[in-house]
This record gives sequence, C-alpha cells and structure tokens, in this order.
Amino acid sequence: MARIGKGWWRGILWVGLLLGLYLLTRLTNLTQLPVFTDEAIYIRWAQIGSQDANWRFISLTDGKQPLFTWLAMITVRIFPDPLLAGRIVSVFAGLGTLVGIWLLAKEVFQKPRIAFFASVLYVLSPFALVYDRMALYDSLVAAFFVWNLYFAVLLVRRLRLDIALILGMSLGLGMLNKTSGFLSLYLLPTTLFLLDWQRSGLTRRLLRWVGLVGLAAILSQMIYSVLRLSPLFHMVSQKDAVFVYSLREWINHPLIFFTGNIKGLFDWAANYLTMPIFFLATLPVFALWHKPREKLLLYAWWFGPFVAL
Repeated sequence: MARIGKGWWRGILWVGLLLGLYLLTRLTNLTQLPVFTDEAIYIRWAQIGSQDANWRFISLTDGKQPLFTWLAMITVRIFPDPLLAGRIVSVFAGLGTLVGIWLLAKEVFQKPRIAFFASVLYVLSPFALVYDRMALYDSLVAAFFVWNLYFAVLLVRRLRLDIALILGMSLGLGMLNKTSGFLSLYLLPTTLFLLDWQRSGLTRRLLRWVGLVGLAAILSQMIYSVLRLSPLFHMVSQKDAVFVYSLREWINHPLIFFTGNIKGLFDWAANYLTMPIFFLATLPVFALWHKPREKLLLYAWWFGPFVAL
C-alpha cells in the first residue's frame, strides 16, 4: 500500500508540474502579443453575438463555422478585456489538447512515461505555444483532432456503444468548429490497424466496428446539421470552394499541385515545429518494428491531412 501511495503521489506531482508549466507558458503576458487581424474579427463576432441572439451564427457570414465564436461569446461576458476573453478560449483548448495527448499516448503505448514525454513536447512546442495564445480557431481544431483519435482508438479496441456515442459528439463538435474537422471522420478506417486480426470472431467484430462507426458518423452529422438553422449555411460550402478543389477539379489534375504543396507543407512543419521537435516526431520511423501498427496509425493521422491539404 505504501508503494502504491508513493506512486500515486509521484504521478500527481508530475502532472501538477506539467499543468503548471503549461499555464505558465500560456498565460504569461497573454495579451502582450500584438493582435492579429483574424483575432479582431472573431472577437468582434463574439461581442455582437453575445449581445444579440439573432447573430449567434454571425461567423457564417464569412463561411466559417461558429463553435469558437460561441465559446468566445461566453468569455467576453466574463472578462472585461476582449482580447483576453478571446485568447483564453484557445488557452483552455490547448489544455484540452494536452490532456488528450497524455491519454492518447498512454492508451496507444500503455506507458505513462511516453505519455508524459509526448505532453512535455506539446507544452514546449513553439507552434503550439503561439496558437494556444491567440484567439484563432486552430487551437480548438487541434484539441478535437486529438480527442477524436483517442476515442477512435478506444472504439476499435473496446467496441462499445457509449464510446461510439462520445466519438460522434466529439466529431460533430469538431465539424462545428472548422471544416477540417471532417478529416477525423475520413481517417477513421485507419484505426483498423489496431484491430486484433488474429482473434476469433473477426467478421463479427469487424461488422460491429462498422456499425458503431456508422452510428458515430450519423450522430456527428446530426450535430453539424445545427448550422442549417441559419439561412447562411450555404456560405460554408462557398467559402470551402475557395480553398478546396472539387472532386471534378481533382480528377482533371490530380498531381499538378501535389509536389509543390507537399514540399511547402513539410518545410512549414519543420520550421514551425523547429528541427529538434520535427526530428523527434520522425525518429520512430526508424524503429517501426516496435509497435508498428500503433506508429502507422499515428503517422496516418499526421500525414493524412498533409496529403489532403
């Protein structure tokens, strides 16, 4: 019992230090960073929507989903400084990402040390540090992406209805935040890497997984359909068309921009993450023989959005 108690206290101490480091790096001089144009727009939307219920879907005027601005509508009523109110949403979103990374790494690799190391990398990542301190959609996008993967891993390993329902809600909320939230839905088949293909009853388990994932997908679309309450719902597809090729356009020239885009994306990833963190992120490629399915899944969720973009 003494050993168990000592282990618990040690774990609580490390978690406390990690959370303290996160809050210290994110909250210190939070409003000193010069305001970015998009931040000003989103905060203004939140101010308007918080005062007039008719404008709760105001972000749709620019073809953007409203979840971030909905959350900011709450914080602008709490904090007198609008910039602080907007940025605090991203701070809490980043905290959600941190917790999600811990749980995901622990679930995938079954080692608390790996979970702690992955969480420390996130806290120290300059890329995350910047976005967790700005009133932008992206920190919330990352949070839902991590939690979607976590619930998807739980689902493929446990095949439970309650997990499927939670996954569906997480997917739907991610879609309500930004169109890139749909990428999590499209990547769900890659979690079959973790399905035990050697156990008996494979067909039954596979069909059960398909049914549960289908239920999660339906639930996510029901949540996303909330946007149809606004007459401006069509603006989302119009905005997406500016940045996303249609299927017909992609078929006509599938690789014309691929080489340039993929090179640019990797250059940005290496520079934004910084070379040390980028190197650590790619290092497991050279040890795929250890937990290969788990690593392939994580790389699929990391590389898949790059290919799509």
